[in-house]
Amino acid sequence: MRKTTSTILVLSLAFTLTNITSVSAKEIVWDMPNEYPATSVQGKGDQAFAALLEEKSGGKIKIAHHFGGALGFKSKDQLDAVGDGIVQVANTFIPPLGGINPVFLLSSLPFLSSNTEEARMLFDTARPTYERVLAKYNQRLLYSSPWPSSGIWGKEPLQSHEAIGNLKMRTYDANGTQVFRDVGSAPIQLSWADIVPLLSTGGIDAVLTSIESGLSSSFNDYVTYFTAINYDSTINLVTMNRDVWDDLSPELQAAVEAAAKETEDKLWANASTIIQNSYAEAERRGVTIMNEVPANFRKELQDASTPVIESWASKMGPDGREILTSYRAAIKNIQ
Repeated sequence: MRKTTSTILVLSLAFTLTNITSVSAKEIVWDMPNEYPATSVQGKGDQAFAALLEEKSGGKIKIAHHFGGALGFKSKDQLDAVGDGIVQVANTFIPPLGGINPVFLLSSLPFLSSNTEEARMLFDTARPTYERVLAKYNQRLLYSSPWPSSGIWGKEPLQSHEAIGNLKMRTYDANGTQVFRDVGSAPIQLSWADIVPLLSTGGIDAVLTSIESGLSSSFNDYVTYFTAINYDSTINLVTMNRDVWDDLSPELQAAVEAAAKETEDKLWANASTIIQNSYAEAERRGVTIMNEVPANFRKELQDASTPVIESWASKMGPDGREILTSYRAAIKNIQ
């Protein structure tokens, strides 16, 4: 009996070890939701990251993409989805998370950055704060992914107070909603998935977003003007579940970090080219680009933005003041 029992134990242990070896030898597949389509700058960035990650991990880590909100998550849902481990990694448009923590509204503060270089400096200045906040939600920041500066897609040029008065327009966070309400518009905050149904039926007449993102969802089928007010330079953040990170070997952690850094640097370096290509594509589709914004209209928008920035700094406390002070000092050094 003892011999039989010992044999069973040995066979059981061998079977268990074989299973462990088999599981460890399998590739790791991470689900990665993104509210935006595969053809958008964010979708293309995800695909570039996935390719680099597979290469640098020796094929051990792969990404299963879920574009266009395919998993049912909007950007505002993805913070919890990653933190709770429902998905391992996500590409998240962060302004809608401003109600959770005001730091997520930083990139959408109006007229704070005027070009890609300044937008990158703003992110780099605030990166430690982003990392600290994300750690509270059980996740690790991998990289930032920029959007071209936001303008207004509309049925006509939107270059004056009169043109935007009572305009039913989409905004994407509390910052934009307040600014455009203060200058007489009728803004409504909408997630990306909700825009086209309302735009196509006349529920809204205009959309605050970038030229590139509007093209990715064919806004040109409904409106034919883009007014380049250079309102802000928003970003997405790609984050991963902290427990998943901790379970990786040091070699795989290094592979993830290397893929993330290379992706981030390429995305920021290509931002200006993406804007130029997007303008050319928009014109090819029959969109009229309004680059010349009258000085008095721009000043009106900037004046409406000042209390928004001050309110953000007050909500952030010392961290907010320090970020703004450090950022403004940094951009003075490059002017």
